This record gives sequence, structure tokens and C-alpha cells, in this order.
Amino acid sequence: MGPLAGLRQLLAARSASWHGLCAEREREKAFTIPPPEVEKAYNDPESETAQFSFFTTQLDSVLFAPSLNSLALVYGPLHSLLDGGEHDGLWWLDVADASDGDIELLARLFDIHPLTTEDIRIRETREKIELFGPYYFVSLRPPQQAEETASPRTACNVYAIVFRQGVLSFTFRSRRHTDHVRGRIKDHRSHLALTSDWICYALIDDIVDGFAPLINQVEGCVETMEDSVSITRPDDIGLALQQIYKTRRQVQQIRQLLNDKTDVIRCFARHCDILGSTIQVVSYLSDIQDHVLTMVSNLAHSEQRLSRSQDKYLGQLSFDSTRMRNQIVATLSRLTVIASCIVPMQVITGLFGMNVTVPGKNSSGLGWWFGILGGILALIGLSLVIARRTRFL
Repeated sequence: MGPLAGLRQLLAARSASWHGLCAEREREKAFTIPPPEVEKAYNDPESETAQFSFFTTQLDSVLFAPSLNSLALVYGPLHSLLDGGEHDGLWWLDVADASDGDIELLARLFDIHPLTTEDIRIRETREKIELFGPYYFVSLRPPQQAEETASPRTACNVYAIVFRQGVLSFTFRSRRHTDHVRGRIKDHRSHLALTSDWICYALIDDIVDGFAPLINQVEGCVETMEDSVSITRPDDIGLALQQIYKTRRQVQQIRQLLNDKTDVIRCFARHCDILGSTIQVVSYLSDIQDHVLTMVSNLAHSEQRLSRSQDKYLGQLSFDSTRMRNQIVATLSRLTVIASCIVPMQVITGLFGMNVTVPGKNSSGLGWWFGILGGILALIGLSLVIARRTRFL
């Protein structure tokens, strides 16, 4: 039994070694899929299940996968990045609509500070940039679109953790800005000095550019309201004032968001100087600052025009109210004069209705009747003449 048991153990060891070698070859085969086949299998940004996207300078395309495990299975070097933070070339891992479990997992893998993890997990809305040893954390609030939210302050922030050789970003509700940045990298990759700071700059730049449609919409509303001041009916002035109040509130919200962006950009430029970033990124940041200042100036001008339009509408409303009040007073005055003219008729009728001899009782003609009627009409005419001379009519 001894020699037989030893033979069995030897065969089992060789079988395990053979299966391990086969599995390793299959894994290497899966990890060395040519980029076109990888793109064909996973490059589907419109897929409802795609949540993880990975860009690296070692590949010509972006990898998309529904989970981190699937992404690691497609691209083998990702194991070394997740295990030890080592990767050849620049990388960018973007997570869309990450769950709390995904956030905690990535925080452990990349050794992220608990404060950063908490900000991402609770969806911190304050815009800021913070330096944590090997990385800095950027939190930016993107502009809202009219079809998505009712207020630009309800949109979820875009979070980016920028390392020296890579970027880890988190987006919620919309991947629009990260998709734009990836497309920009694809178009200018041949002549672009790509760094992690540049990716962070590109995210900030795309978020700032997202405010342009909102500002154009505001300026269009301002133009419409200014042109409609002289032709707006009195019944529609209330609706026009409501639109002005709504637009002014939107202007204030956009200005607040842009002011927050100014502080973040200033802090980012200071961190770039400390970390020794390229001069190209610093010059790009100055361009963003100029763009933000231009947008703030346009919003301030729109705010002034809205204020003038509001004053014009209020002035027209006051004028219409005064005119209507004068018309009501004039109508009541005429009614008062007419009632005053009718009062003598009631007095005369009341006098002849008392216990006196009825006029014309013993007369066969109607002269008495016409005499009384003529006296009443003469009294009414005299009252009207007096009212006309005294300008009551």
C-alpha cells in the first residue's frame, strides 16, 4: 500500500501542475486580447450595464465593463494596479453610479483617505480641492440641464482622485463630462502631453463649458422679455413678472456655482505649482479662469437687464392700475350725477301721492299731465346743465 499511495500522490501533483499551467495559459491568452477585439467586446458606452471604464496609454481604446472583476479579467495589467498601484503608463479609472460597496472596495485598493471616501459616499455637494499625501481630491458640481433637474443646485458632483500616474473618478446620474473628456483625448492624443493633471483640467474645463447653454438660454429669455414690455397685455404682466423672478433666481444660482468654480480653479493652480505640473496645464487653467470671468460678467449684465425689465413691467402695471382706478372713479361719478337727477322726480311723485286733491280730476283734458311732466323734465334738464357746468359729467 505504501508504494501505491506514493504513486497516486505523484500523479495527483503532476495533474494539478498541468491544470495550473493550462489555466495560466488561458489567463494570459485572455489578458493579451488585441485592442480591436477588446474594443469590439466592451467598448459600448451606451450599454445600461456599463459602470466601469478604464483608459490607459498602453491601449488604443477605452475598456468598458459592468464590474471591476470583469474589467480585470479583460485587461490583465489591471491586477498589478489594483494590488500594488503599479502600472506602465498613464491610467484613468472612471466609475459611474458606484454603490457604497464599490466605493469602499476602491478606497481599500487605492489606499484612499477616510475623509475622501466619506465625501464620495454621502455625495458631498461642496466644491473643493484637498491634498492628501500621494493624491489630491477634487469635487466639482456640474451644471444641470433643463430636462434633468429643476435647479442647477440639485445635480450630483463629479469627484476625481488625482494621483501622479493616474486618475480615479466617480460620476453619478450622468457620464456626459467624462465621455466628453475621453473623446477629447482620442481626438488630440497624437499631439497631447497627457498627464493626470491634464485629465483633471479637462474635467474642470468641460464642466465649466457646460454652463454655456444655460447662460445662452438666460440671455434668450432676457431678450424676449425686453422686447415684450411694450406689447404685453395688462392681464399678462403678472405672468411676465413671475418669469422674471424665476430667471433672476436661476441667474443667482449659476453665478454662485461659477464663483465656487473660481475658488476651486485657484486652489488647483496652486496645487499644480506645488506638485510641479507642466506649464501647459497652468496656462490652460488661466484660460478657464478667463472663461469663468466672462460668464460671470455676462450673467451680471443679464441681471441688470432683468432688473430694468422688472422695473418697466412694474411701472406699466402701476400705470394700468392708476388708469383703471381713474376709469372706475369717473364711472361712479356719472352714476352719482344720474342718481341725483332722478331724485327730484321721486320727490315730485311723492308729493302728488299724498292726501291732496288729485290734479286734473275735474278736468277733461291732459294739459295738467303734460304740465307736470314738463316741470319734471325741466328740473332734470336744469340739473344736467348744472352738473355739466361744474364738470361732474
